[in-house]
Amino acid sequence: MPAEWKQRVVQEVKEMVSGSKVVGIVSLLNLPSAQFQEIKKKLRGSATIKVSRSRLLKMGLEQAGEEYKVLEKYIEGPCAIIVSEKDPFELYQVIKKNRTKAYAKPGMIAEDDIIVEAGDTGIPAGPALGELKAAGLPVKLDQGKIAVLKDTVFVKKGEIVTPEKAAILAKLDIKPMEIGLKIKALYADGIVYEPSVLDIDTEKVFNDFITAHSQAVNLSVNAGIINKYSIQPLLTKAVSEARALALEANVYTKETIKDIIIKAHRAAEALKTRTG
Repeated sequence: MPAEWKQRVVQEVKEMVSGSKVVGIVSLLNLPSAQFQEIKKKLRGSATIKVSRSRLLKMGLEQAGEEYKVLEKYIEGPCAIIVSEKDPFELYQVIKKNRTKAYAKPGMIAEDDIIVEAGDTGIPAGPALGELKAAGLPVKLDQGKIAVLKDTVFVKKGEIVTPEKAAILAKLDIKPMEIGLKIKALYADGIVYEPSVLDIDTEKVFNDFITAHSQAVNLSVNAGIINKYSIQPLLTKAVSEARALALEANVYTKETIKDIIIKAHRAAEALKTRTG
């Protein structure tokens, strides 16, 4: 029979998941304990996080309901369950804002390829040139400064950062690590949202909506489709076209009489000029 503390953890996970709008899995990889505690404080009121053994987290999900089993495949490595009442996209942005750039420390695992870009390093000539070459970077001296000749994958995704490479990255002032929670997946209303879907530029999306709305209104006006957005420009367009037609046909109205008189006057002046 499972230990009492394990049963308690499973029950806590079950209760958290069952009563929440959004349930997700977050990675704790490369996240120091002190920063994790700080993030938990910042998220208070927005989300709740539960850390435990992978098997216990999976058991809690299973007991919460069959639908939550879709999250089990995301529980790999140091993970935690996160629950919230926020919209999945809103929650993702909250988590993302609490991530900070940091230097790589020995023993950390690269979550993505760490690339040293080509260009001037700002480091003067000296022993550093030999160190960078020994580390595998294509470098040369350029006007007394060390320059990297081409973009180079310095640490591959999934590799452990060695003390030597950590020192080189620090020397180059490269902060390749993001310290903070990393969402692996969020589940809400029967849909699993992965970071590739959640990581959107909200300002760009908002501007795209404005552009789409403007284009839709223009299409409605040009096609003569009446709705609450097109009615005003359609009426303005109709008035303008009606006035132009009245002027062309010399239809006298209080809106056209002045312009018709002006037009007649100009025609008379032109005729006078031609006949002398």
